[in-house]
Amino acid sequence: MENNSLKTLSNFLLVFVAGFADTATFTAGNEVFSAHVTGNFVVFGYKLMNNPQLADFKILLTFPVFVLAVYLTGVLNNKLKDERKLYLLMSLILLIASALAYFNYADDNQKSIFNFSVVLIIVFAMGIQNAVNKLYDKSTFGPTTVMTGNVTKATLDFCNAYLSGDKAEEKKVSFKRVLVLISGFLIGCTLGALLAGKYGLSVLIVPAVLVFLYYSFVFPKHQEA
Repeated sequence: MENNSLKTLSNFLLVFVAGFADTATFTAGNEVFSAHVTGNFVVFGYKLMNNPQLADFKILLTFPVFVLAVYLTGVLNNKLKDERKLYLLMSLILLIASALAYFNYADDNQKSIFNFSVVLIIVFAMGIQNAVNKLYDKSTFGPTTVMTGNVTKATLDFCNAYLSGDKAEEKKVSFKRVLVLISGFLIGCTLGALLAGKYGLSVLIVPAVLVFLYYSFVFPKHQEA
């Protein structure tokens, strides 16, 4: 498989994973975002205005967990200098979260401490993805966990590609790449919601296995950071 095809596949996979995890935790994890934790501030504010409870404050723990994951990824990257190993670590953490959720499947209380602990593990994994995305930004077409910037870029690229003659071909390529990110995220969100709504957070085994398989057997091991 050519490098361009590999890059497209890896980009699609990463946004799929982020969309899947984010929606799975929101659906089966008491409305907690795992891939872009700033959204949890909005959820927190909303809950404060609607019959607030002391337990609602625990959602704020996602922020320090996320920050810790990013920090530790940076420290680990200084030693490893290996994008592939970092994503494999992320897949392992997602697999652990999935296994814990599976063995606790009988308890469908989304507000339980155990359920929230699983969510925090997923948040940690997504913190790793966010950090690797920044550390190895040349490996992706754009942000893989938050689509606001990608939608903005896609809109501007479309205007420049199809409504302007200035660097039209270059913008068409950029537009198509961003569409990969947006579509992959949307598919991940949809599938994550459908599966998590029925089977709970154990469905995180899907992105965990996909990431493990890709970065173990498909991702070019000789690729330089």
